[in-house]
Amino acid sequence: MLRLATLAASAALVHSFAVPPLRTPSARAAKPTTVTNAAPVLLPTVPELALAAGVPTALGLWRTGFAVSYGYGGAIAASAYLYLQKTSGVAKLHATALAFYGIRLCAYLLLRGATTDMKPIKSKSASVADRLKRLPLLAGCAALYAFLAAPLRVTAAGRATDAVELLVKASFVSFGVAAVADAWKYVAKQLNGKDHLVTGGPFFFFRHPNYTFEVLGWLLSFAAATSAAAPVSKHVPALACSALGAFGIYGVLAGEAASGLEKKQREKYGDSPEYEKWVARTWAGPMLGAPKVMPPRRVTDAFERVAWSGPAFPKK
Repeated sequence: MLRLATLAASAALVHSFAVPPLRTPSARAAKPTTVTNAAPVLLPTVPELALAAGVPTALGLWRTGFAVSYGYGGAIAASAYLYLQKTSGVAKLHATALAFYGIRLCAYLLLRGATTDMKPIKSKSASVADRLKRLPLLAGCAALYAFLAAPLRVTAAGRATDAVELLVKASFVSFGVAAVADAWKYVAKQLNGKDHLVTGGPFFFFRHPNYTFEVLGWLLSFAAATSAAAPVSKHVPALACSALGAFGIYGVLAGEAASGLEKKQREKYGDSPEYEKWVARTWAGPMLGAPKVMPPRRVTDAFERVAWSGPAFPKK
């Protein structure tokens, strides 16, 4: 009995003086890492993001053109707003850049539509069945806009390095330059008439600075997400969507918008010496399938002038 009591007392004494196990640096860092990795749970859900991109794009059911104008800006602004509520630091700055782009675009379209006769979006009567046929197109547009906002998910859950911050700021600045270009062109047209060739300000070096810097802004946004993704394996879905958005908008702006405007300007101003000088000193920006800008043919005599302006041998 005495032996059992002695053993029990010894065990209690050893337990009271037991040294707790040492925590290694990796063990100490485990808890903060767990907290950081849990942050994406608070980010916007996929259904929320789908609604943010889909609802503004649904304006295309009213007028088709609204899907690629107000729907575009509205979807980007709404998606960015969801991230603004739940992020901080570089991720919040990134969301602010996209919110700025979306709100600015919608405001500019409203101003231009209210104060000029440039109304590319015409109202057309359509039956319910005809409007429903637009759904595949609208779904594709909404998906593109959601993919353009996907980099926000990576910067919110990834590393906030100096490189990421620099890329986000550069993207913000690019969107700002595109806004300045739109404003410059709007004011110049208001002061000098709608047929005036704008060659000053941002247009002194770039023929289409609004499209050029918009493309650059989206590519830099994607680059920021790529830089923030660590480890990459945890961000593969968001990075894939980000890539689809960046290169999708590149195809739209460089392949349709800038190239189409280049062709229209050449047809409208091609016989102007001012246009020739402007083309010679400016860069058209990224374009896919861009038409070659050829100098207009010179009229050498009166006979040829008649031939260029009308029938060579007019009827008496």
